[in-house]
Amino acid sequence: MEEIIKFSGTNEKLFTRDVVENVTEKTTLIVPETHSAIIISDGEMLQTLPKGRYLLRNLVEVKKNEKLSLEIIFVSKTAKLKLLWGTPNKITIEDPVLNLPYKMGMSGDFEVQVSDPRKCFLYLVGAEDVLTSDALQDRLMSKVVSVVETELARFIAEKKVLYSNVYQYKQEIARRIVPLLSNSFSSNYGITVYSLNIANIIFDENDLDKLNKKNNVTVKKALCPVCNTELEPNAKFCFNCGAKISNKKTCPKCGAENSGEARFCSMCGEKF
Repeated sequence: MEEIIKFSGTNEKLFTRDVVENVTEKTTLIVPETHSAIIISDGEMLQTLPKGRYLLRNLVEVKKNEKLSLEIIFVSKTAKLKLLWGTPNKITIEDPVLNLPYKMGMSGDFEVQVSDPRKCFLYLVGAEDVLTSDALQDRLMSKVVSVVETELARFIAEKKVLYSNVYQYKQEIARRIVPLLSNSFSSNYGITVYSLNIANIIFDENDLDKLNKKNNVTVKKALCPVCNTELEPNAKFCFNCGAKISNKKTCPKCGAENSGEARFCSMCGEKF
């Protein structure tokens, strides 16, 4: 009687493991179009199979009356994982305009997909039953942060970006980082990086005070668009004529403009 081994999970994980306890001459492996399969015997990777139907006796020697167990690793070709990253310690940057050093933290997310199943399994999965997003995140975090730190410092120096304008360049910085990460991860771990997002930028408060002082930053008060009355930075209505004011918020600490829904300043992290 034919025994069928096939992938039965969901396509949300990069790897899933199936153990075949007793391989017979009629044991058949079915690899779906969405996956590749790695055959492992006694801890050794034997073959990587594309989609198709395979009689295992044609791939692995099965002797009569011998009990043979195999591990089948199903590798998703389409699943993408979105992982979080963040600088564990603030990065030290030299402001090219003010010639002052300052510390800045960053965090966000990045998206990966398997490009080389054997390499990814060998260097990132190993003996684990499932490659979870948390485990992969832990293993890749330091490399991501290292590339971010290097490219961030290089970008700010090349473009002569003032500390208060860094937030405006976060997408351009991310676009420079993605191919560097992808080439490194593909070469070393068999995965491709599809995107990287810089979501948060936080400055060291003491450094920010020094930078603002040298840059002569003053918090601009809002003006009513109807009667030109001077208002507090985050006023919603004019106290003189009652006109509705723009819902944008001006940070009282660094002067940066934020959306009306913002709870924290996108530039310095000040709470509204």
